[in-house]
Amino acid sequence: MLELWDYVIVGGGSAGAVLAARLSENPAHRVLLLEAGGWDWSPRIHIPGLLNGAISSAQLNWHYQGEPDASLGGRQLTWAGGRVLGGSSSINGMVYGRGLPEDYDRWARAGNPGWGWNDMLPCFRRMEQWSGAPGQARGAHGPLAVRPFEETESACVSTMEALVALGVPRVEDYSAGIIEGVGVTQATQTGRWRHSVASAYLRPAWRRPNLTVRTRSRALNLLFEGTRCTGVRVARHGQIRDFHAAREVIVSAGAIGSPKLLLLSGVGPADELAAHGIETVHDLPGVGRNMNEHVNIKLSAFVNTKTYNTRGGLAALGEGLRFLARGSGAATSPANHVQAFVRTEPGLASADIQIQIMPFGFGTADQMARNGLTVVVSPCHPEIRGQVSLRSPDPADPPRISISLLGSESDRAKLLRGCKLAYAALREGPGRAMGGQIYAPAAEPADDAEWLAFFRDTAALNWHPTSTCRMGPGPDDVVDASLRVHGLSGLSVVDASIMPFVTSGNTNAPVIAIAERAAELIAERNA
Repeated sequence: MLELWDYVIVGGGSAGAVLAARLSENPAHRVLLLEAGGWDWSPRIHIPGLLNGAISSAQLNWHYQGEPDASLGGRQLTWAGGRVLGGSSSINGMVYGRGLPEDYDRWARAGNPGWGWNDMLPCFRRMEQWSGAPGQARGAHGPLAVRPFEETESACVSTMEALVALGVPRVEDYSAGIIEGVGVTQATQTGRWRHSVASAYLRPAWRRPNLTVRTRSRALNLLFEGTRCTGVRVARHGQIRDFHAAREVIVSAGAIGSPKLLLLSGVGPADELAAHGIETVHDLPGVGRNMNEHVNIKLSAFVNTKTYNTRGGLAALGEGLRFLARGSGAATSPANHVQAFVRTEPGLASADIQIQIMPFGFGTADQMARNGLTVVVSPCHPEIRGQVSLRSPDPADPPRISISLLGSESDRAKLLRGCKLAYAALREGPGRAMGGQIYAPAAEPADDAEWLAFFRDTAALNWHPTSTCRMGPGPDDVVDASLRVHGLSGLSVVDASIMPFVTSGNTNAPVIAIAERAAELIAERNA
């Protein structure tokens, strides 16, 4: 029996869940949402304090393994990716940030009309249920709860005050169109709970008779008739089934999963496809290429005031009781407490460095047994580009991910400036007020060469992969400004992979806004 839908969406994450909810608002459209993972019932998802358990879970996280990175001395890094309804919004650090206006204006200048800051602002407002100070830039009635975190740790506040003293402007709302500034973290939380897209968008929608959500449904390949995409072949409960779309198939499997699915389906560089014995449906060289990602460098310090490092054992029990009784305390915390976007050189049009301040120290078991805090430094607009490619034509095999995380001289220069500023903030803030002792790096680097050696040994991912199905009009781009795949019909890509450049800061909110914008575009062309 032919299973026919108007829209078949592959991936129930931060983009796919939003699309399913928005497209099914029209009762005339039958929408099928396919998610490879399971339902989001685990308490590790919903209780913010169980974040580490969610991220470490093989049931909830794809744990994509990267190739050895020569710029890191051959170290291999692992990308997180939500393997559950809600996608990465169900396992991320709950940090909300739109990015900076310049991010989206760059997209528009790259040949993508309708994607500038002023175009995207209505999408952000429509999705937000903002509980901070009201303002014209924020939305009050959207599905996604966003709030300023109200229990910022004193060590984080001290570091923030030090950044202000060093010249970074204090802002009340870093998502309201700033060019630089530091402020308290905004979190995707409602009351004490995480607010993922599954909670915000799907739960109010899934009683609609025209919306069907099927979990444990892993897409194997797309189906084509000539150059028209007609459906998806799926493995579900040990059976292979085909689901067909009368209007569009929308791939929302993420910046790693989406290019993999296109490649498996014969859409991508013809030479790569031929090497794996895959028949080319459409030779599209940019599929899987141009991967953009934020590198991060962590600086940590001991302090003589309580932080989350010493809230284990009986203290953890107390925090659990506080969470249950009052909906407050460490168990409600997002991943960081302070966000800063900083211009490290005069004359820059916008911030070039993001700084995140976390209420705990990283390191060895002995180091993490003491009160500490961490400052994370990342370039806002990294130049590095990587690639997602096939390891084999078997859909069960993980993809090959190659990137040179410290391969850009410009990125290294930004990190040097940003880390020197962060080091000064740690020294002048908690270092003076709280007996702080910086232990990562173990000693202040004497010169740039020592800083770069520290970077090589410790650099990590922010888990913000983007741009592997890049939007634009060029020969190396994959989708047009309406998110339709070049050279094909009936097929769109909607997720972080379409970003021409990664946004400044955390990428979850921008992905949700992309889906909001895509829902408009798709509804308009199929009206």
